Amino acid sequence: MPTIHRHLQKVKNALGYLHRGDFSGLWRRLTWYRREQTHGKLQRRFSNENVNAWGILCTPHTRFIANAISERLLVHGIEAEISEGDVGVFERDFYVVLCAQMFKKLPPPDRRVVFQLEQSVSSRWFTPEYIRVLDESFAVIEYSMANLKFLAEKGIKYPKVHYIPIGAVKSFERFNEEKEYDFIFYGDNISSERRKKFISELRKKYNVKVCSNVFGEELYSIIRKSKVVINIHYYRGAILEMPRISESISLGVPVLSEGTRDQCEYPELEGAVRFFEEDSVESMMSVAADMLRNLETINETLPRALHSSADRFTFMIDRFLTAIGAVPASRILDASLYVHKSSQFLALSLPETIDRRKAVSAVLPEQFEIFDGIRNGIGWIGCGSSFSSIGRYALKNNMEFMVVIEDDVKLPKDFYSILKEILDYLSKREEDWDIFSGLMSDLDGAPNIISSEEFGGRTYITIDSMSSTVFNVYNKSALHRLSCWNPMDIDPTTNTIDRYLAGKPGLRVIVTLPFIVGHLEEAESTLWGISNNKYAPEISRTELKIEAAFAEWLAKLG
Repeated sequence: MPTIHRHLQKVKNALGYLHRGDFSGLWRRLTWYRREQTHGKLQRRFSNENVNAWGILCTPHTRFIANAISERLLVHGIEAEISEGDVGVFERDFYVVLCAQMFKKLPPPDRRVVFQLEQSVSSRWFTPEYIRVLDESFAVIEYSMANLKFLAEKGIKYPKVHYIPIGAVKSFERFNEEKEYDFIFYGDNISSERRKKFISELRKKYNVKVCSNVFGEELYSIIRKSKVVINIHYYRGAILEMPRISESISLGVPVLSEGTRDQCEYPELEGAVRFFEEDSVESMMSVAADMLRNLETINETLPRALHSSADRFTFMIDRFLTAIGAVPASRILDASLYVHKSSQFLALSLPETIDRRKAVSAVLPEQFEIFDGIRNGIGWIGCGSSFSSIGRYALKNNMEFMVVIEDDVKLPKDFYSILKEILDYLSKREEDWDIFSGLMSDLDGAPNIISSEEFGGRTYITIDSMSSTVFNVYNKSALHRLSCWNPMDIDPTTNTIDRYLAGKPGLRVIVTLPFIVGHLEEAESTLWGISNNKYAPEISRTELKIEAAFAEWLAKLG
């Protein structure tokens, strides 16, 4: 019966679009349904016990990344064979291809994921043929947020694109070797004049080892014999070369890197990587001297950065595997979510929806940490998984409450002071509440008013319903409820995260009128494939429903 109900609801929704003459909205919705169906087919394919053999195609330069992916796949019981160079026959069930433009022959599009490793600051590799390869592939992995906007402009965007920032690997051998070199540079130093210039200056004062076309254990042995790895960009204005940096700190060697516009995307590197100003030889020499003077301290802080980088990398790989259905949706909930700094204030955002990420980053209150939400081919299951993971994270860290905003929230200018007032009030209420909701939409029926109270010039109304997660404060009781959400229940009529929470007996939700926050109407829903402007009238109607119910409740009190 639930399946029949869902089909009838889809027909009703389609007729609604036709009635409004919203043909573009109908097309987006139908496209979304097709993606959900494709995801379902892929999940069934991965659930087949015979489909557990993957291939990873890489170049010698990217073997580190291939090994890291293979290692993580094995944790999930997926065998992965790594091949350097071209393969004649593609016998494996699924392939990850690193540097796809370097191969003469690629696996079939529906059996390959391309790990995109080029820099958008140079158009050398982004040929029409390469863009076609990306577009035709089942999925694309991108390692840099700086590239996401560029790819989206080329039509390679969410939900096809998956963000996996390259990170360190804990399993690398980091035994100490006697240091023979102050610095090592490895990579192409012949065809880049700017690299030659920096290395030449560094060699005037320090013992610098330069390696070209050296790979594997031979290279790793040299890196271990170096005090510091020097990273100089091939291009001016380049993005951070995370493969080299991750490889180096995995071996226990700190990095001196030229600064980039995107280095702030990797806060986990603090303690292992020092940056000098882009294009500045003087800055490089100054920071180099400081690093060598404080090498003992840096080597003490490096392990913490290494573990943080590795934790982020493995979480994002698991996030990708969950999104494509290669591992069950429940698996990622059993692991710890990755947040750079422990916080009771989280902003839930998908980095692949780059415009929404930039919008929330621009207004993010100081105490909030961004959580890269869990993805699923069925959007609302990804959303539910994210909130369930947040609930588990909060309970594991003994938090009494959690404040969560989503990246399509529209915050008032004085949000920080308003939030402080709200938390002051909630602390006074102690355990007598489950959720504070800053905005509601599409509330079924009139809410039941339980109580009201004046505090700090606001009226706080307690009701027994909820219908939005754009900005909520979750008490410990709600966090327990979130932690028990089941991602394997695929009935959206009862198991979307807000409906699941609303089904809790005796639910106590606190709201104020007008609502505290707004909703960015120009954003597009990542759950349903529709424009957010559809929600504006629903939010207004819900506000009026609560206001009318409250007025009636007050009248009855006399």
